[in-house]
Amino acid sequence: MKKFFLMAVIFGLGVRTIAFAQPGTDAVNTAVSNLKSLLTDHIIEKAYLHFDRPYPYYVAGEIVYFKAYVTLGEKHEASTLSNILHVDLIDKNDVLMQSIVLQLTGGTAWGDFLLPDSLQKGSYRIRAYTQWMRNDKTPYFYDQYISVSSANGGQLAENTTQGLKPNLQFFPEGGSLVADVPARLAYKALGTNGLGVNVKGIVVDNDHKEVAKINSPHLGMGMFEFIPETGKTYKAMVTFADGSQGSVDLPVAQPKGITLAVNTDDPAKIAIVIRANRAYYKENQNRKLNLLVYYSGALKRYSPVLDGEILGLDLPAKDFPTGILKFTLLSETGEQLNERISFIQNPDLLNLALTPNKQVYSARENVQVSLNVKNKEGNPVSGSFSVSVVDESKILVDEDAENTILSYLLLSTEVKGYIEKPNYYFANVTKETRAGLDILMLTQGYRRFDWTALENGNLPVTANAFAAEKTMDISGVFKTKSGAPIPDCVLTLIPKSGGNLQTATTDNEGKFRFLNMDFSAGTAFVLKAMSSSGKKGVLTLDKPLVPPVIVPGEPANKKYNASADLLMSFQDERKAKIAEASNLITNQVTTDTKGNSAKRLDNYHSSNIGGPGHADQVVLGDAIKDAPSISSGLNGLLHGVQFNNGVPSLQTGVTLSGGGAQIDPMLVIFDGVTLGNGVSVDIINPGSVDAVELLKGASASIYGAAGGQGVLVITTRSNIASEQVISKEMSPGIFSIEPKGFFKALEFYSPAYASQNAANKPDQRTTIYWKPDVITDAFGNSTFSFFNSDGKGTYRLEIQGMDSKGNFGMQVLRYKVQ
Repeated sequence: MKKFFLMAVIFGLGVRTIAFAQPGTDAVNTAVSNLKSLLTDHIIEKAYLHFDRPYPYYVAGEIVYFKAYVTLGEKHEASTLSNILHVDLIDKNDVLMQSIVLQLTGGTAWGDFLLPDSLQKGSYRIRAYTQWMRNDKTPYFYDQYISVSSANGGQLAENTTQGLKPNLQFFPEGGSLVADVPARLAYKALGTNGLGVNVKGIVVDNDHKEVAKINSPHLGMGMFEFIPETGKTYKAMVTFADGSQGSVDLPVAQPKGITLAVNTDDPAKIAIVIRANRAYYKENQNRKLNLLVYYSGALKRYSPVLDGEILGLDLPAKDFPTGILKFTLLSETGEQLNERISFIQNPDLLNLALTPNKQVYSARENVQVSLNVKNKEGNPVSGSFSVSVVDESKILVDEDAENTILSYLLLSTEVKGYIEKPNYYFANVTKETRAGLDILMLTQGYRRFDWTALENGNLPVTANAFAAEKTMDISGVFKTKSGAPIPDCVLTLIPKSGGNLQTATTDNEGKFRFLNMDFSAGTAFVLKAMSSSGKKGVLTLDKPLVPPVIVPGEPANKKYNASADLLMSFQDERKAKIAEASNLITNQVTTDTKGNSAKRLDNYHSSNIGGPGHADQVVLGDAIKDAPSISSGLNGLLHGVQFNNGVPSLQTGVTLSGGGAQIDPMLVIFDGVTLGNGVSVDIINPGSVDAVELLKGASASIYGAAGGQGVLVITTRSNIASEQVISKEMSPGIFSIEPKGFFKALEFYSPAYASQNAANKPDQRTTIYWKPDVITDAFGNSTFSFFNSDGKGTYRLEIQGMDSKGNFGMQVLRYKVQ
């Protein structure tokens, strides 16, 4: 220790300051020029999904709600490149289950997935991407695993990808150890499940003399300092958390070399030190070096002269935005010597101020929240945000493990491998979290590009084989039965449900395209072909692009979270209370596509909390898919139900009061979400409906007092957007088509009670409120409100989002219900 202290003092006295110099050699200039071309010619897009709950687990039969944010470029501005986002639900065997297409507005959209109640227990994943992202060799697809609990069971594979023993790796700062130069060596210990494990031990030299201690402070990661001596080798002797022991050889120190150290302990500055050992310095004295600092699409370049064994430079941290900095040290001829990744955390994020109207509420009381958003300069900004509220009296939120808009877009997308507890570094920034984040940078590197490839002109992208999707088009080709194109044929597109007509004309190859279409998945059209030559033809619609190959995810991501079983226990409790009322239902009738009554069945898709087979009447979606609206399609099919401006009510649901007769509307349930009484069902696209269930009397009692005037349960097709394009000829020159359209989510997203007169029964949900679109005005203000459930305890409100300039923000508010 005395030897290291003495050398540290000498180094402290001998550090020279790096100065700016003129541009360097052609090799370095070429690398810089190629980087500019990369940034100009190929701008990246990223996607992030904010889910309706901060923990990634659900129960089969639940709905997964999300809001999508898509950013453009290194500054993360709201994307104006792509207007279409694809979102996939993938099963535990990496097979595509569902796929929806979302229309982006200002870089945002929202949607949902209904998890079939037939799902087996296990880990599933949700993937989001734009077609433009597919142009990268390493595309920035969003990827999130969710654990789904189910009564259907299922095998949970054990994750043993790391082998039979824990794994320990070492990472020298800057890339290599150099003899007789102080070094920082980071390490990471992984268990057999791919997650970090604690490790303790010592580092010894080849004379078995201890030179350093190992004691991982966070998730198996840590760092120690020592001076590797010429001619010596080193070994780590460690004990893992499970009691197993092992030894790992450290990297061998280079006899001649140079190192790059970056210190961010002081939040106000970035301290850079370049050290050359005696052998390297003698050989390269007074030669020019090139230090390149890359961040957020910008580049700073320093060209110091190696006129001492130690060179130093302090950079003000405020000059860099929050995010990753890549430091690369090149020789005079462009040889890559060292590389170091750091993360800068500055107070430059959006400030989201949440003000509730009270701190303590009663059960079912209305909660009103005011939002004010300001940027780092303290000026109000307009932005797009999303809010969720969960009941922490049921399940506590592990904020460290959450993936947020900050941790995902600024960190997870920029480093290699799986990041355990990513929000640990953002939820509450302290000296300890900053140190942990720096160690993460030392152990998991940056993937965007490398300077060597740029020097050689090997840019890390493929040709732009995929254009950015701007519009939803309907395109195809019209040919004779013998395969000859039919040019100059006028095609007329007619929505079956009514609306504006559109025309297009085939070109010389018989191709046609209806541009900038805005229609929902499941929408049907009639296409009329009128050829001036009178030729009859065959119409073929273009198929959607084949989805990207599903690449297996990180093994640690696939680990099933047993907390999902706790959610399952809530549903079991609710179902036990439902069972008694459900047993009273005896007269369910199913209506077929012709409106005729059919035999009782229970194998249809249902979001009824009583499950399929517990309704008085069921109308399957095929019976109304071509109707202009749901109410018009159901009118006359549902026995004893009438509609007034789309609002359903029982014909017997009339009450008399001093003011005369009053019609009491039915309770409407959409995909398991309570929309409330007096809601028009015509906000739902009839082409997306899978089943409509009518509940009256005893069968409606499972929804409590709110179902006293009957319940209408509407369930949509979970795979509607993944169906292939449908086209069939109805008569010569007239075709019925059903192209793939946009997934249209309801604007009403709150699972909270729609009114204080909600059903008088315990609420077993953990997510009580989800609002996907909170827009602040020019003064940075917005308000929203919701009703509590009847559970007493602590509730956690979370808001995330961004402004149009790529500034992110997140805030958490907790309140009590007594």
